[in-house]
Amino acid sequence: MMKIKILKNKDELNNLAPLEITHLLWGTKSIPRTYFYIGFIPEDGFYVRMVCEEKDPLRTYTEDFDPVYRDSAMEAFFQFIPEQEVYLNFEVNANGALLAAYGPSRVYRSYFSKEDMAMFQCRTEIEEDRWTASIRIPLSVLEHIYGALSFKAGDTISCNFYKISETKDVEHYAAYAPILSSTPSFHLPEYFASAILE
Repeated sequence: MMKIKILKNKDELNNLAPLEITHLLWGTKSIPRTYFYIGFIPEDGFYVRMVCEEKDPLRTYTEDFDPVYRDSAMEAFFQFIPEQEVYLNFEVNANGALLAAYGPSRVYRSYFSKEDMAMFQCRTEIEEDRWTASIRIPLSVLEHIYGALSFKAGDTISCNFYKISETKDVEHYAAYAPILSSTPSFHLPEYFASAILE
């Protein structure tokens, strides 16, 4: 089971061991090394940092809600109350363009407001041999979706993390937790991994 550390501040994210995205899907032969860190700060929210060791990533799109999955993108999907069908998707390219939505299925998605998007504090950094994306998921936004929340040690959520590009020249698909579907889709919460707060 994935472990999500309870942190005192977001700088402690730097001390965590990385979790790797290694399950290659739907004919993908290889991806750039991709890994992520996740932590939870009580009464604040969840913090995610994803890293892809990729030189000059494809980054065409520049605006939030653009189809960044056609670029080189890293993605994080969460079902914060596993008993409820609603899950959230966060998809980001190296330009920091963020596609984020929530709902019970791939088709019926609700998009976040501009105010919510600003609260996610999505930031990216491009270095010579890698790029990094950081996202904050505040409890205040989650409570608009799920109602009152009080996460504590021992609680579980479900989630999955992905590396994707749908552009033919560099097309690839990979996940943290395997997806046992013949049809390409990351919108399959039944394959999310269980994660425990500790």
